Amino acid sequence: MTHLVDFMIIMPLGPQLLRALGMPPTALGQLVFAYTLSAGLTGLALGATIHRFSRRTLLLAVYAGFALALVATFTAGGFAGLLLARVVAGACGGVLSSLVHATVADHVVPERRAAALGKVMTGHALASVIGVPLGLGIASALGWRAPFALLLILVLPLWHVASRCVPRATEALPAAASGPVTGLRGLLAWSPAFALTFAVSASAYALVAYFAPYWLGTVGVGEAGLPFVFLAAGALSLYTSPRLGRLADRHGRLKVFICATLVSVPTIALASRSGPLPTWIAVALGATFLVTLYGRWIPALALLSEWPPHSLRGGFMMTNGVVTQLSMGVGAMLAGRMISIDAAGRLEGFGQVGDAAIVVSLCAILIAWRLARHIAQR
Repeated sequence: MTHLVDFMIIMPLGPQLLRALGMPPTALGQLVFAYTLSAGLTGLALGATIHRFSRRTLLLAVYAGFALALVATFTAGGFAGLLLARVVAGACGGVLSSLVHATVADHVVPERRAAALGKVMTGHALASVIGVPLGLGIASALGWRAPFALLLILVLPLWHVASRCVPRATEALPAAASGPVTGLRGLLAWSPAFALTFAVSASAYALVAYFAPYWLGTVGVGEAGLPFVFLAAGALSLYTSPRLGRLADRHGRLKVFICATLVSVPTIALASRSGPLPTWIAVALGATFLVTLYGRWIPALALLSEWPPHSLRGGFMMTNGVVTQLSMGVGAMLAGRMISIDAAGRLEGFGQVGDAAIVVSLCAILIAWRLARHIAQR
């Protein structure tokens, strides 16, 4: 959960970072893009060579690198230093999530895979419920550097626990399932699956990347109220994520994905064009907006896991994690070119970003339908 909090808290801290480091609004998108690009490139490299390393050694090395990234983040003296720290964080933190998804896809039978992925996705909810609100509260009291220092304090004993508890007997995957170069070349030809990943990820993070500045400057939730938005979203996700997974196993990944995407469309439209709102409405709408965006990922991941043959599934999921990170970065960067901040501190152009996200989300339904039809015909 620590690497998820590190990634998720950057954007809610955006207003403080802009003030403290004197950054323009577009710098937030650059920070996200640096993280995701680094995660993507590292994932590609590991996808081609992961079969050469033990899982235990790789996990400990990546987590140690993540600890160093936290040190670099909370000691950054300016935008350049923070950008470099996020590159290191992406290279380590982004890979951890891909490894988890690959492990789940390899070791859980298809009939229960969506439910398992739903449980894994509750890590995002826990990060929202505990990590983000706590981090924002600490940042309000002690400054934006404090949450990253606290994460480092948590990571050090967790690394020690992992070094003692991760079994040596399960540290490596078979070469065929780990994604060697020959497997990756085949995976790159499976563009429909990666097109779905791009559509879901880019449409979501184009909005999420600038959600906090918009909710503060335009909706007017206030820095004291913003943590409650993420707290409510995380609490709601704890309820919805496992149930979405079970529904996908019971009624089909495609049907649940279509329903989840269609539910997200009106929340995107409302959230991206909201004006000033009472605090309780802003919290409820913001939480619903975030939950519906992230909820689409559970049936989508389950559908994607059915695309490759079993022998290449681990490498596929690792590469899909790369595409996810890159797509999120591209979405944030493109959104950054569509928005600006006026003299009153309000974010302009967020409605246009929402319109674009809706179009891409609807395209994702068509891509998922074609993907599911191809899987059924195999």
